[in-house]
Amino acid sequence: MTITDSASELSPEVLAQLDAIELTDPLGFSKVMAPVMAVAYYRDGEWETPRLTGLEPMRLWPHTQALHYGQALFEGMKAYRNLGDAVPGASSLLFRPFEHARRMNRTASRLGMPELPEQVYVATLERLVSTLDKLVPGRQGQSLYLRPTMFGATADLSVVPSTEFCFVVLATPSDAFFTAPISAWIERLFSRAGPGGTGNVKAAGNYAASFAAAAKLGEKGFHQLLWLDAATHTQVEEFTAMNVFVRRGDRLVTPPLSDTILAGITRDSLLKLGPSLGLDMREEPIAIDEVVAAARAGEDVELFGCGTGAVVAPVELLGDDTGLRLPLPNREVASRLRQHMLDLQHGVIPGPDGWQWPVPRA
Repeated sequence: MTITDSASELSPEVLAQLDAIELTDPLGFSKVMAPVMAVAYYRDGEWETPRLTGLEPMRLWPHTQALHYGQALFEGMKAYRNLGDAVPGASSLLFRPFEHARRMNRTASRLGMPELPEQVYVATLERLVSTLDKLVPGRQGQSLYLRPTMFGATADLSVVPSTEFCFVVLATPSDAFFTAPISAWIERLFSRAGPGGTGNVKAAGNYAASFAAAAKLGEKGFHQLLWLDAATHTQVEEFTAMNVFVRRGDRLVTPPLSDTILAGITRDSLLKLGPSLGLDMREEPIAIDEVVAAARAGEDVELFGCGTGAVVAPVELLGDDTGLRLPLPNREVASRLRQHMLDLQHGVIPGPDGWQWPVPRA
């Protein structure tokens, strides 16, 4: 099952909308939605062939199960303009798309949803990005942000899994996220995820559960919540939208994966790339009080987030409800890793096999 030209025909009106879009500066995020989306339905035990269609409202019954029971997931990906010679012949690049396909299927399995074949997932993104080539911005760090989403589409209030599902991929030209260092608020009251839950997958409800805690960020002037473990609130887990690394001296440490920590594609990429850059990469528990004490004592400490959206985001200030306001002035390694990742994603330097997925113009 693949996307074919006959399944992807767009109306003259949609093509005219696409042709009329001019990218402006700044791009922001989701300010301009691409007028084309990909969509496929799962019915009678199998997926229909994905097709491209115009962006339009979706008709859902008020008793659609996803609206009541949260059977919904999403992935976050980007298409980058090819700015180098490492991947000849490609107009733009997807970064490790098969890893995203596998993670989406792990989420689908955890939520009782059908898996989408990896080849179909990647072919759908490739076809959409190729069609939207003019919306892939040309500055390093900018991207055409892609949002694959799947939700239970059965109209039924019974507390059982849906039997029909919808897979949708949206796109929006996007500026780079977190171009300046961020401030992080240590969340010591609420918990992001508990053992045996859905913290290690991209369930939509994971993010809704963070909103109440995040309300304090604007009031305090902070950017991201840094979540601790649910049992003791002593161990670092991750940011709301990113995994976390801590550098002390020449060691870079990230918490080991568990059923409460998302397996980030950027996190995995950094762990694999670090040794070739002369970095000592570790997966070990991180006690937040040890990080704070080391920074207060003047040790060489860095803290940064990493993820598809942010790439690498250095933290310049830690705060919490106890009155902690701790500057973290060191950002050298985080900045170096961010630039290396961007060079890979834009094809400036070659990457490992399968990481830089070429997309030609339509």
